[in-house]
Amino acid sequence: MRVLHLFSNAKYTGPAEPALNLCVSLRKLGIDADLAFPDLPAGVAHTLRDVARDRGIEPILRFRLNKHRHPLANFLDGIALNRYLSEHPYDLIHCHLDNDHRLGIAAARRHGIPVVRSNYAGEGFQNPARHGRLLAATARLLEPSRQALEHDAETYGFPRESMQVVPGAVDVERFDPVREVPDCRKWLGIPTDAFVVGIVARMQTHRRYEDFFGAIRRLVDAGRNAHAIVVGRGTHQEQVGKQPVRELGLTERVHFPGYVAGENYVGMVKAFSVKVFLVPGSDGTCRAVREAMAMGKPAVVSSRGMLPEIVDHGINGLVCDGSPEGLYEALYLLSGDRAREREMGRAARRKAEEEFALAVQAAKVADVYRELMGDDRSR
Repeated sequence: MRVLHLFSNAKYTGPAEPALNLCVSLRKLGIDADLAFPDLPAGVAHTLRDVARDRGIEPILRFRLNKHRHPLANFLDGIALNRYLSEHPYDLIHCHLDNDHRLGIAAARRHGIPVVRSNYAGEGFQNPARHGRLLAATARLLEPSRQALEHDAETYGFPRESMQVVPGAVDVERFDPVREVPDCRKWLGIPTDAFVVGIVARMQTHRRYEDFFGAIRRLVDAGRNAHAIVVGRGTHQEQVGKQPVRELGLTERVHFPGYVAGENYVGMVKAFSVKVFLVPGSDGTCRAVREAMAMGKPAVVSSRGMLPEIVDHGINGLVCDGSPEGLYEALYLLSGDRAREREMGRAARRKAEEEFALAVQAAKVADVYRELMGDDRSR
């Protein structure tokens, strides 16, 4: 089976790594999965291209694949994609973003092959005018959550029998609690016996950092040996992060390593005792929660979006209302019962291995492909 994946963004951000990981994992199952995304000018760092090659995939760089719709660029891409499919036949096209979806359905229609779309919006597609047209020409829709599936079925009338919940995946071998990684507690000067609350999110005004810091202040006032690690950066980091921390008198308890990548990022997650996630951001699938769970860390999340579908309350983490009071109560409970914290962490790791592993996701997608190839119905 030959599948062409289209990704209309050159940046290594959002769903770029999940799309790449899926192609790598599908190849391990014997599916010839190719990945096309735009090239960048010579001399400009192209992380997505370099990572793809490092993982054994030579990307197809011959299309413009603009992130946003562009009449001329899309017209030229349509010609180029049609020519490419004539020279390199595929069984289906798998799209990941809106503009590559537009290009994919036009090309697929000409060549009589079906289109599969991955959705990365945890609450479902939110633009009826745009997504209604795209979904009307889509054979299968892969949803990140039950919430998204129900939303898109009701909003767009997409047939439920043509939809499949495929949870976001993470590399459970990379995020393995027994693997040796950098000691980031030592790097940040955090005591080895501290209860460390980690958060990974861009420092933006809507991410409810004020609630997070308010809960940490209460936790410290309650006598807990608590520290917090804020992983991420953003144009508002002074406003939403460092200034509030100074005003709350938490400068010795809250650590700002900024943006970290590679093994340092894995080590930072390992330094957590628990992972907090309050508001889904640009990655609606909340991948940072799954990474922490794979690392054996219980997650304390709000009831917003698809978060309650990821975390099983009382088993591998806690779900609260997201308020400073609710977050504090959850953290106070776990910081006072470290045995329960560790047991929840083991349960989080089990769920990650059983439901979020790359191989598990690839197997589900491969089943969708095979079902579609054996389904003579057309939409």
